[in-house]
Amino acid sequence: MNKAIAIVGAGLGGLTLARVLHIHGIAATVYEAEASPDARAQGGMLDIHDDSGQLALKAARLHDEFLPLIHAGGQASRVLDKDGKVLLDQPDDGTGGRPEVRRGDLRQLLLESLRADTVRWGHKLGAVSSLGDGRHVLDFAHGETVTADIVVGADGAWSKIRPLLSAAQPAYVGISFIET
Repeated sequence: MNKAIAIVGAGLGGLTLARVLHIHGIAATVYEAEASPDARAQGGMLDIHDDSGQLALKAARLHDEFLPLIHAGGQASRVLDKDGKVLLDQPDDGTGGRPEVRRGDLRQLLLESLRADTVRWGHKLGAVSSLGDGRHVLDFAHGETVTADIVVGADGAWSKIRPLLSAAQPAYVGISFIET
């Protein structure tokens, strides 16, 4: 029996899941609030670690396509104190353990690996409610309603799906990290 699978969020996590399901012959639809893949810039660089992100790319059969996207030298680290004194200087060791890649390039690779109709752009989730038996109704801001047998929340820190599972809310803990 085919199940209707709805993935809410066309970020890297949602697209990777859609790709892994696709290569195993399982259809899924990704619902994304943004109007198009070019609606906004996708941010900066990401470390794609060999024990997590690279494993996901291998499961998605995209690791070889990922390798040319790597920013050479991106594993280098330098830490300075408030006066600019170098406290740590580690060059890129070349191991590929945590290479850097532009978020937008990785998102584009994932989008190109899916059928064009997989992502439904302009679908901002307004609310989700349970029908019982694991089924849910997704109500989108533009008025469309979708019923799904399986719903996956890949919609970020302020997920509309999370409250179905937990009362936990994100909170700022007072620590910021800036990397340039």
